[in-house]
Amino acid sequence: MADVNPEANEEQIRELISRIQVSQQRMDALQQQASLVQMSLNDLDNALKALATLEGKGEDQELLVSIGAGSYVHAKLATPDRAIIGLGAGVSVEKSFADSKGIIQSRRTELEKALLDTTGAMDQVATELNRLQQEAQKYQ
Repeated sequence: MADVNPEANEEQIRELISRIQVSQQRMDALQQQASLVQMSLNDLDNALKALATLEGKGEDQELLVSIGAGSYVHAKLATPDRAIIGLGAGVSVEKSFADSKGIIQSRRTELEKALLDTTGAMDQVATELNRLQQEAQKYQ
C-alpha cells in the first residue's frame, strides 16, 4: 500500500464535496427552470385550446369565463374574430385568431426547444454527479 498524505487526501475530499454541491445546485436550478418552462407550455396549450373553442363563435355568444379557483362569470363575446395577445413586458396587441394562434404556436416551439436544451443539460449534470459520487465512494 502506498503512503497517503493525509492533508492532501483531506483537501481532495473537500474539493470533491464542493464540486458535488455545485453540481447539485446546478441540477436544482435546471429542474426549477424545466418546471417553469413546462408550466409556460401548459399555459400556451390552454390558450390554443381556448382559441380553438372560440373560433367560429358569433358575436354576443354567451360564455362562462373562468376567474380562477373553479369559479366562472357569464360573459358575451364582443369581437369573435380577435384576441388580445401579450407580447411581454406588459405589452399586448389585438390580433386575428389566425395571427394569435401563430404567435402562440411560435412561442410554444421556442419553449419546446428550451425544455429540450434544459433536459439535455440535466442529463449532463446527472452524469457528472454520478461520476463525482463514484469518486467520493473511493474515500469511504
